[in-house]
Amino acid sequence: MEAHNPPGQKYIPNFVIYTVLGRPKIDIQKYKLIIEGLVENKLSFTYEDLNNLPTIRITRDFHCVTGWSVKDVTWEGIPLKLFADRSKISEDVRWVYFVSIDGYTSVVSIKDFLTPDSILALKMNGSVLPLEHGYPARIIIPHLYGWKGAKWVYRIIFMDKYKDGYWEALGYNERGRVSREERFKGL
Repeated sequence: MEAHNPPGQKYIPNFVIYTVLGRPKIDIQKYKLIIEGLVENKLSFTYEDLNNLPTIRITRDFHCVTGWSVKDVTWEGIPLKLFADRSKISEDVRWVYFVSIDGYTSVVSIKDFLTPDSILALKMNGSVLPLEHGYPARIIIPHLYGWKGAKWVYRIIFMDKYKDGYWEALGYNERGRVSREERFKGL
């Protein structure tokens, strides 16, 4: 919970919903989250598996790169560090690439991925994650802009080299830290 407005942000009461590639149809019986890349153990989790993993609850402000924020959103999910630990990532990993069911991609640094409040969210404000917010699972890294938090995520790929995601290929910043207003590349 932040004491002041981050630079360049204005608080609004509700989320603006973006679905740049459309809203996917989810068949929860076929859903699997795959953990792969520079790992010793490639992992696969069904939605039921994910719901049986240890979770944490965080309440943080959500920030969109377009300048709006929503105060005190409560997310519940699995610490991302658990996936790094269980898959035994290589010491060469520097970046983590997310692939969503709709084809959307995003990339974050391993440093951002491993922060204690970075989670794979399964719930939002006490309820199962709504479809428009990424059901069955989405990435939440509160200190980064929202575009980094891929909705409908089904692959987490650990990499040693940087690769642009959807918005990064269009000029958005590699890191996307809110406190530094890292909105675009070269800034």
